[in-house]
Amino acid sequence: MKTINDAFPSLALRGLNALGAALLFAGGALSGNSALAQENSLLAAITHTTTLPGSGHSWGFAAQDPTRPYLFIARRENGLTVFDVEKQRVVRSLDNSAGANAVVFVPSVDRAYITNMDGSLTIVRLSDLMTLKRIPVADANLNSAVYEPVTGWVIIASGRRADKSTLFVLDPKEDRIVAQQDVDVKKIDPLVAVGDGTILLPMRDEGKVMRIAAASLKTSAIWRFDGCTQPSALALDPQNRRLFVACRGNSPILVVADLDSGALKASLPITHAVNAVAYDAKRRRLLVASGVDANLTVIAQSGPNDYRTLGFVGTRPWAHNMAYDPQRGQAYLFTMDFTQPAPGPDLKKQDPQFHADSFSVLTMQLR
Repeated sequence: MKTINDAFPSLALRGLNALGAALLFAGGALSGNSALAQENSLLAAITHTTTLPGSGHSWGFAAQDPTRPYLFIARRENGLTVFDVEKQRVVRSLDNSAGANAVVFVPSVDRAYITNMDGSLTIVRLSDLMTLKRIPVADANLNSAVYEPVTGWVIIASGRRADKSTLFVLDPKEDRIVAQQDVDVKKIDPLVAVGDGTILLPMRDEGKVMRIAAASLKTSAIWRFDGCTQPSALALDPQNRRLFVACRGNSPILVVADLDSGALKASLPITHAVNAVAYDAKRRRLLVASGVDANLTVIAQSGPNDYRTLGFVGTRPWAHNMAYDPQRGQAYLFTMDFTQPAPGPDLKKQDPQFHADSFSVLTMQLR
């Protein structure tokens, strides 16, 4: 998470640009169109900011519990925090979850699986939040995991490697790894299950998106999109068979592609260093979170190939990981206060220093 495209030296300028854009949208300064101004002035709003205790370490991803109004927030050295979004309070920190990086749920077998920075997997009984065991999987960090419904397996991706990554297959009925496969990818960003027995892998360093068969872990397609240099986050519109790819880089874009063929259907500019994108089918909205520009981009879908940016809602620096609840229309983002040291004598950018007891959960209500 500390490689945020080395963009923070220009945070102040980008923040002002984003704020200026947001004010334009909110104030209705778009061709004098009062109706459009009114539509854009209420895109979303932060309704709650809840700060949690903990040491000043980085954090991973979060996911929504499919059985109740809880968020599972992977806070790495601070473990896995279970957060009640209705009461805006911590339910508990899970036992034996230090190093938590991501989480995936399999309600049919009453399980949650937490990928950890040391390469292990924490197995949790979902109904009572009891940690059952922690098993070794890899010799270094595990990045993300996804449940694939056709095979009934959990596919787990290793973190950044020098030249290759590894996919691991876990059978939730037995709580054990049953297969693994190396892939020629330096870093796999969060996986997405299509629902038809295939998995999509964003290959950020290679500038591609890979589709694999979950049953065999064999590649079925590799797609490259014009202008997409660093694909980092994916979302799906299954009804319209569309794939959304958030692409980092000097000129970041959101790609809209055919989910079956990979054919490019549309693209539009987005903000910098995006780590998460969400699609809301009911409201026909796309949400794109940027921790560098400290905003949430709201995009309207008027047709499978027709999209327009409505505006930008201010968040906070580093709020680039997001979980989204389409039933409530709420986005949950995460950030910490930080100090950015000046570059050293070699002019290399320094890692940020996060402040203890400042981890915050931002709840944003989509209007």
